[in-house]
Amino acid sequence: MSETDSSRNVWEHDRGWELIRPFVYYQRENFLPEGIVEGRDVIDYSAGLGDLSAYAATLDPKSLIATAPEPHAPRPVALPDSAEWLTGVGAGHISEQLQANSADVVLARMVIQFPTIEKDAVDVDDILAQLHTVLREHGTIIITTHAHFSLPRFDGDHSRVDDHLSAVETDILPLLDSEDAFTRGVARETAGLIELVRYLDLPPREGPFGGTGFGLKIPMLVNSFIRNGFTITDIGVIEPFTYPIGLQDSIASGDDSAMELGRKVMDIKRRHLTSAAASDPYQRPEVLADMIAEIRELLPITAVPIVRVCAIKK
Repeated sequence: MSETDSSRNVWEHDRGWELIRPFVYYQRENFLPEGIVEGRDVIDYSAGLGDLSAYAATLDPKSLIATAPEPHAPRPVALPDSAEWLTGVGAGHISEQLQANSADVVLARMVIQFPTIEKDAVDVDDILAQLHTVLREHGTIIITTHAHFSLPRFDGDHSRVDDHLSAVETDILPLLDSEDAFTRGVARETAGLIELVRYLDLPPREGPFGGTGFGLKIPMLVNSFIRNGFTITDIGVIEPFTYPIGLQDSIASGDDSAMELGRKVMDIKRRHLTSAAASDPYQRPEVLADMIAEIRELLPITAVPIVRVCAIKK
């Protein structure tokens, strides 16, 4: 099977993720708490391009398994030989494909908010329940997810959830060049969020006041952890997902200038997110605001909070 055939319909390859990833988040050293991997059996659930697994492998785990939901997903180039690559581990088949009580640490980075095979047929509770069986007693799970965000309602027809994106888009198109700076800013930010939702194929979710939104609602996520036998040890916004507006085609084509721009964005994120101030939850909001402002000097982005939850199996 050729490289093209083997990667067909694999989420990361379909979206040119390797090229767009530097624009959207940092999350390697930023994802893993210090000392969590060393000497432990680790599973990187739905490992994507393998970059987190590659970093975890440098921290001397006892063993490391990286998984993919697609049965034909090619082994990531970044994955070291010491890591096992296990495919076909979709959100509905975790407990079938991964041995019970086999892991000390489970990593699930930016995956539980949208199962790639089952779409909305498997919910967060199902995934956490299965990962709970995979963990040993007192094992650790670390997940990250987009925090829930809503799209503003204007004057369009929003009676059907499946038409919500199109309805909002119709609302804002006449406002993108509004003479009023505030209206223009809201419209352009909303247009960026719509582009983000379509790129990621995020499933719609009902918001706290009945409005349609995207990403996971953190209070409900906390409840899911508790219901499925976990004790949360840490939760917080670690960084924003910074999606580049209007650059998808040039990024996907491998344009050299876009790739260089991505490297500059990653350098900005690394500098801010590894600073001493970023590790202080009271100083982090200012660090993130400064980081976003600096990135926006380079290119237009829309930013959505990324929440990390660390928990242990009771």
